[in-house]
Amino acid sequence: MGRPRSLVPPCRFCQKQFKRQEHLRRHERTHTLEKPFVCECGERFARQDMLTRHLRLSHKDSPENSDVAVDDQSSLSQRDGESRNSFGTHELDGTQGTGSTITETGFSLSQHPTCDEPDIESDTIRFPLDADLMGMAVEKTANHTIPWNETDDLDFLWNDSRPFSEVLPASFFDTNLSLVDISQQYQVPLLEQQQSSEQVEQGQQNVDISLGINTEPNVDHENDPIAAEEEGDPSQNRQLKGNFAPSISPWKLTPSDYAGLSNDIKELALVLPSSFSLPSRHTVSRFLEGFFRSYHDHMPFLHIPSSSASSLGTELILSLAAVGAFYRFEDAKGYMIYHAARTLINWHLDQRSGLEISNLTNTCQGYADTSNIRAHSQSSPTINNDEDAHPGLSRKSPKLLRLLQGLITLMTLASWGDRAVVGDSLAMSGQVAMLVREIGISTPDAGHETSSWEVWVEKEERRRTLWVAYAQSNLQCLAFHFPPTILNREVLLTLPSCGEEWKASNAQEWRNMRRFHTPDSRNFQQALGEILQGHQIHEPVAISAFANYVLIHGLFQEIFFARNTSSLVDQSTGSFSVSFVQAMESALRAWQNSWEATYESTLDPLSPRGPMGFNATALVRLAYIRLNANTGPHRQLSTRNPEEIARALIDGRPAVCQRSPFLDRAVLQCIHALSIPVRSGIQFIARTQMLNWSMQHSLCNLECTFLLNHWIQEIARCIEVFGIQYLRDDERKLLSMIHTVIREADLTELSDWADDDADAVRRLAASTARLWAETFGGFHVFNISRVIGESITIIADILDSRLASST
Repeated sequence: MGRPRSLVPPCRFCQKQFKRQEHLRRHERTHTLEKPFVCECGERFARQDMLTRHLRLSHKDSPENSDVAVDDQSSLSQRDGESRNSFGTHELDGTQGTGSTITETGFSLSQHPTCDEPDIESDTIRFPLDADLMGMAVEKTANHTIPWNETDDLDFLWNDSRPFSEVLPASFFDTNLSLVDISQQYQVPLLEQQQSSEQVEQGQQNVDISLGINTEPNVDHENDPIAAEEEGDPSQNRQLKGNFAPSISPWKLTPSDYAGLSNDIKELALVLPSSFSLPSRHTVSRFLEGFFRSYHDHMPFLHIPSSSASSLGTELILSLAAVGAFYRFEDAKGYMIYHAARTLINWHLDQRSGLEISNLTNTCQGYADTSNIRAHSQSSPTINNDEDAHPGLSRKSPKLLRLLQGLITLMTLASWGDRAVVGDSLAMSGQVAMLVREIGISTPDAGHETSSWEVWVEKEERRRTLWVAYAQSNLQCLAFHFPPTILNREVLLTLPSCGEEWKASNAQEWRNMRRFHTPDSRNFQQALGEILQGHQIHEPVAISAFANYVLIHGLFQEIFFARNTSSLVDQSTGSFSVSFVQAMESALRAWQNSWEATYESTLDPLSPRGPMGFNATALVRLAYIRLNANTGPHRQLSTRNPEEIARALIDGRPAVCQRSPFLDRAVLQCIHALSIPVRSGIQFIARTQMLNWSMQHSLCNLECTFLLNHWIQEIARCIEVFGIQYLRDDERKLLSMIHTVIREADLTELSDWADDDADAVRRLAASTARLWAETFGGFHVFNISRVIGESITIIADILDSRLASST
């Protein structure tokens, strides 16, 4: 049974409401300035833990440093007597609030609601402790004794539990109070946080193992009392992925989290680059926040409601922090952390591979004598059954999944980063492909049918991680024209669930969501096969935005391999056969019907429904473009040279199919893509929103620029030679749309445009390129976006110069 709930009255002074009595008492002392905890030397404190720290620092040599004078406590207890619960009263001793008490006979783990609650008796569990563990605990306690002037002043200024929600309390600016005294009273002490965290982790583990009893209710928010004020009852979440309270801020690193991270870094110092230095706790938290707030929704494989920094592991924390550093525009630190994370992951994979190779060399004698193969296979371990020898990285190990997640994150960063790391990203794609096959991307999974939220979360996180790996492999193919390392035919996973179900913060929310949303049990092969036949897949139930996203990746991959199959392409024109284009357009229309039927689909990258639907629209445009133009080999994006990229697209003449209704539909997609930033405002998008747009949109905008320019130039040539009457009605309508969009963007030099003037039509091409370039005029997170923006600017400059020279 957990702590019984009681009605807590509001604050007597400001009427602020609290969920717990101890938090109310602590808060009211900020109004009354009471200091009920008194030391024998005369010092007074508002909190018991501050008195305990004072005793340790100032009276550590005194034999009676555990005798705490609480003369004024009777009045405090009298005032709070009505709110006492059924646990009774408890007499405080000098060690109350310090976490654990170590004696000669064993280890006492005292679970109590807060450090300053004298009126609630704590349940105490005692069990034997060996000498090594006792020594370790004593050493940790000694190391955590931090003088007031050595505590983290940033904890005084920043409240990690409620960022950006409150200013400093008015009582901090009381001219009658010492700043030193205030910082001691109101700061969440590092000592308290560290000891509480260690107490919960060490005590919970030993209790569960040694006594087999459940102490879960007693660890409720001990290491984060401020968060406890605002959080509801998380009892349904407690068992999810270990005994910790789920956090809405998984980027928050507590002092104990950071200490554990630092210890891991120290232990692996010989593996890490010599130049690597772990940033401060607040810096790492800032970078993690950058990832979760800005990028995670674009590759949502982590379950945020049950995630915490301590559950991610060192390699994944560093990988996420590396990407987050770029979203905080600290590229140098981002690359430093990237190098360290990459080194650690490679080291773990090398260790694993070395162990497997060692097993092969130890059993090689069996291969020399074929008569002993059967006996050898029965008596010798194999690399496929090596989980006992190396359980930390076995096929089903969470550690291996974390390494894969870290590797995917680093591969993404390297793909869109500077030229120096592009090759690294392609090397990592092979490692990712190896791991996803081992973890089971080709193994049919159990789908979404389960009665347990915890089991579903575990399976869905694995599934989503494999889906993100598949998508990133396709994005590399799209950007660099390399064959994807994960093929459609290999993927046998169930389609990912809807975002709202994935974001449910507890089992009850999840079950409620399932009452209104029936999970789609189809796997990828079934859904993709139906789409390729032109069948509607959104009936009887719509699929998720993430599912639509992976399916458009599947369609794009089909087009990529068809483009490289000579039997489907006319070698003289570079065009697909009409039958293939018709079949793919039918599939794309079926996909778009599914997109429109999905509640999560939106063209707003900041929508609370998530950006997956918006990102998918960039891919469907690219699919239409690739059906009509072989742009892939001609963009030279891996060079990161804007001049070379621009020249390749302008003068390299990628093969484009002849004017036709098929090409019209691709051009319409490009016009619509340009109209979106024009509608919101080009300068607004450039300076604010491009940070929230995924890399798919940058790649899409580059190819839209090329195709629009090519099509407009062809139309201008036709008008110049044959006259405007030779244009089809649809082509004239498309020209009118382009002119309308440009006029809306306030390019006044086109106000006198005449559709039968070939030079005026050519000015449309230069203007569209200039508009695309202006959308890239702001800051960029990754280098490739800057390069694409500069490339489009060069294209616009070239077109302008050619117009000027022709007049």
